Amino acid sequence: MKHSASFRRALLLAYSSVLFFAIMLMLIYNFAAPRLFAQNKIDDLVPKGEIIAGYIESSLSGEISSGYLMPLIGSSTSQWEATVWVVNADGDTVIRTQVSNDRKVGRLPDSLAVSMLPSVLKGQTATHIGSVQDITPESTRSPYSSTNPLRFLGDADSTSAEEDLKDKIIAVAVPIFYGDEVVGAVFMAQTMREVMNSVRVLTNTIMLSIVIVLLVLLPFIFFTASRMTRPITEMRKVALTMAAGDLTVRADDQGKDEYGELGHALNVLSSELGRTISSLQLERNRLAGFINGLSEGILAFDSSARLTLINPAVSHLLGLSTDAAETDAADAELHEKNGDVIGVFDQVLQSGESVQKTLWRGKTAIHISVTPLLAPSGKLSGCVGVLSDVTSAERLEQTRRDYVANVSHELRTPLTALRALMEPLRDGLVKTEEQRQQIYDVVLRETMRLSRLVSDMLELSRLQSGTISMSISDFPPLPLLETIRDTYLPYAEDYQKTFIYDVPDALPLVRGNPDRTQQVLVALLDNAFKYTPDGGKVTLAAVPEGDLIRITVRDTGIGIAEEDLPHVFERFYKADKSHHGKGTGLGLAIAYEIMHTLGEEMSVNSAPNEGSAFTFTLHLAPQTAENA
Repeated sequence: MKHSASFRRALLLAYSSVLFFAIMLMLIYNFAAPRLFAQNKIDDLVPKGEIIAGYIESSLSGEISSGYLMPLIGSSTSQWEATVWVVNADGDTVIRTQVSNDRKVGRLPDSLAVSMLPSVLKGQTATHIGSVQDITPESTRSPYSSTNPLRFLGDADSTSAEEDLKDKIIAVAVPIFYGDEVVGAVFMAQTMREVMNSVRVLTNTIMLSIVIVLLVLLPFIFFTASRMTRPITEMRKVALTMAAGDLTVRADDQGKDEYGELGHALNVLSSELGRTISSLQLERNRLAGFINGLSEGILAFDSSARLTLINPAVSHLLGLSTDAAETDAADAELHEKNGDVIGVFDQVLQSGESVQKTLWRGKTAIHISVTPLLAPSGKLSGCVGVLSDVTSAERLEQTRRDYVANVSHELRTPLTALRALMEPLRDGLVKTEEQRQQIYDVVLRETMRLSRLVSDMLELSRLQSGTISMSISDFPPLPLLETIRDTYLPYAEDYQKTFIYDVPDALPLVRGNPDRTQQVLVALLDNAFKYTPDGGKVTLAAVPEGDLIRITVRDTGIGIAEEDLPHVFERFYKADKSHHGKGTGLGLAIAYEIMHTLGEEMSVNSAPNEGSAFTFTLHLAPQTAENA
């Protein structure tokens, strides 16, 4: 089973603490125990020495027999748990324990006798803990005194016990009184090894207890470490789950300790983070919807010229075959097929300044406005560009320029003619009445031309602005078409052209404005006769078709080039760019706007040198349409 790092750390800390405690306990025990046991041993030996001294005093006073002393001292150390020496005031050993550790005990070492006896002879109890070799005698042994009461107990053996006491020892010396005089001393000694051997069972018991405690504590420590680290492990799992995107998970915050507070803080963080991310996602979706819904294209690049944002409008404007969501594929296609567009963005990334440029892609004009993106530090982090289809605007601007040029051209011709005629009249160069009448005729004709031009311009403007109100009624189209026929038959004969009237004998009622319809027919027929050479044909045809009638004016004139067809209904538009053609160039524009205002359609079909066919519709009256 794999445990968390915090669990292993807690377990290691607990085990280390217990083990450190055990080691420190053993070190302190090993350092302090010998001295404590030695002191306890001294406290135990002093009363025993006093007992032996009391027996010797009783022997000196004759209360007990001297022969009783040897059995009292004993033949080995087991009786008093120490080696016993009885010395006289001169330091001579008079009685001693015979055997210690299977070795014969010699006389009391001189170093002990010399160092401790002076204090004892003063009536004091002396003690010593340490090695015999470490004792520095304060003086040499006193000479033998013949008056010493213990002289009769003298031990002839001169062998010293110093070799037996080469280790550290515990020694006590108790004075022996005879009356008021100290006549000798009882020395009791035991090596530290013997002392520690006597308490070795206790030491072993302590060490065994420590081992048992360690073993017993292992499951408890394991359990405690597991309980301590479990909340951290669970919170780690919760945090990792949150980091993976699941902000609905919650940590346990029921505890009253720091873990509970941490869990509560983590849950609050998750809730706030969830709300923040939800708000950001909502705003991002709104922004994405707004960007994707724009008719303008949006492109964004980072500082390394890598595409980061593209909307569907870009694919339409630049003709990309890849999906806008696939930025990598779109980036590759942009660099491959739209180097001119990428060049604008590269220019901004290199200069850090905004760039605006219009590029022509065939007949489409694309305006590109690129702005650099700056990080809070001021460093360039990328750029964003807006791509707009400005073809209509460019054409509108061109139309405006052409309109001004056309109006100026149309007004200049009559004004120039009027000026040329008025100046001779002013200067008196015209002498005869006949010449003046000719000038007046020309002035009147040019003035009327100006009037028609202005009227046509005003009417076209009102039609396009929707300020003209046209009455709608049901009327029969046949009388209107017959009137047009009767009007243009003589006109065709005068100009050596053939006028063909291809209209059925009966036509249903239509809904519209008869006067405006006649105006449209006049404009179309005028154009047809103007641009049809002598010997050509002009046809007026009407064909019922479903709920409408299609009326067509067809000629065999010069025709219209394919590139001019989309513009024939624009004001002042003429295939003859030099404006030497007939008319003001507003007739077809006015006719188109009239039909558009009436809710009808107008179209043209033409080819160079093959003539033209202008067709408009007239919808049947509602009642007639129902009967049909």
